[in-house]
Amino acid sequence: GECRAAPFCDFRGRLHHRAVVAATRDGALWLLRDDAPGDELAAFVSRSVFREDLRIADLGASWCAHSAAEGAPPAVGAVEERDGVPLRARIAKGRVIALAGAGASLPPDDEAERIRAGRPRHGHEIHPDFTPFEVGLAHEVHLAKGCYPGQEALMRLVTYRSVRRRLVRIGGEGAAPASASDVRADGTVAGRLTSVAEDAAGGWMGLAVLRQDATSQGVRLEIEGAGDVREPETFDLTLPLGLG
Repeated sequence: GECRAAPFCDFRGRLHHRAVVAATRDGALWLLRDDAPGDELAAFVSRSVFREDLRIADLGASWCAHSAAEGAPPAVGAVEERDGVPLRARIAKGRVIALAGAGASLPPDDEAERIRAGRPRHGHEIHPDFTPFEVGLAHEVHLAKGCYPGQEALMRLVTYRSVRRRLVRIGGEGAAPASASDVRADGTVAGRLTSVAEDAAGGWMGLAVLRQDATSQGVRLEIEGAGDVREPETFDLTLPLGLG
């Protein structure tokens, strides 16, 4: 089988869900995610289904998806399956999403590691307030593949170069501010803190979606209830597929 990560957007190109799509040899497509239950995703997909012979089932009562740093299969995009079940799917170098039986004992999520890597999470960066381009997921968008909700809106953002915000990592000393706090640049709201965790040095680190102009060197960032905020660290920008 094969797999790839895919964003699920509305007609405006706003990001509602993200999942790993794993195709198994029996022709089934599995939507796997480790950061939220499947019922809302199933309902979202159902609203865009036009084929009567397609059946959508929420298997969350039987299976639990979780992240694993390593393990088979070795090739990015490959799936290890057994009896039609995608047990492990490699979505990137060093990143595997795996299935375990519901109720299995799983390692706790490492929020600080996720923030350091800049990986979006459902309900935080994966949120209808943002587009995939604003949270580091441009490489998961295919602009020339089929017809799907949000395709035209996303194409316009690329054509007119109108993506105004980007995902950054920020941090500071002292107590961590509340997630979803406004981030101000030179006194005006420039974006939102979307994730936050304590760091090993006794301070905090977080992810934020900020206006492009607020990510430049020398811009002073402020968050209510936080002390000095370090200059933002940007992640490498990626490009959507299908640009020709």
